Amino acid sequence: VLPMILLLMVGSLIWALSQVATNIAMPQKVDAKMPDMFGKDSVLLRFDEQGKKRSILIASHVTHIPDNDTMLFEAPVLTQTEPGKPKVVVVGTRAKTVQKASQTWFYDATNLRRAPFEDQAELVIDGRDIWLDSKAEIAKSTQFVTAQMGKNHAEGVGFVLNNVLQTLELKSKVKMTYVPIPRTAPGGAAH
Repeated sequence: VLPMILLLMVGSLIWALSQVATNIAMPQKVDAKMPDMFGKDSVLLRFDEQGKKRSILIASHVTHIPDNDTMLFEAPVLTQTEPGKPKVVVVGTRAKTVQKASQTWFYDATNLRRAPFEDQAELVIDGRDIWLDSKAEIAKSTQFVTAQMGKNHAEGVGFVLNNVLQTLELKSKVKMTYVPIPRTAPGGAAH
């Protein structure tokens, strides 16, 4: 009886060790919604097809989540530079990028500045929850925003800024102060 008990014990021990080895060898499932990378004082650079820098996003903290290649940023500053187009700088409290950082959503208070371009003054938009599509060069929000361009001031709920067309569309509840540019009359006097 004793040899049989020893044989069962050794067999049980071998089976238990086999189970442990199998569990260790099997790959663990990764939850795509859980962060897989953390960083501090981060810089994210994007380049175009010719290798020229297209944008830079600097943040105090960054977290990467594999699901949809999502990155979360704290204190983000995004600067877009496109040859022949005005520079755009977006400063936010928090931001989230998706689809390889081609789209960025700035949560909370956000300041967007488009540099002076050709005969246009600098455009400054203050708002919140601003969505930026860097491929289409469109910024938009459904929240209350204010816009300042030179002496002109506008505010409204919701906007679409198209950097390609150089247009700003305010969606609703629009109030605006427009200061016309003085025109020169045929005799040379300003009106």
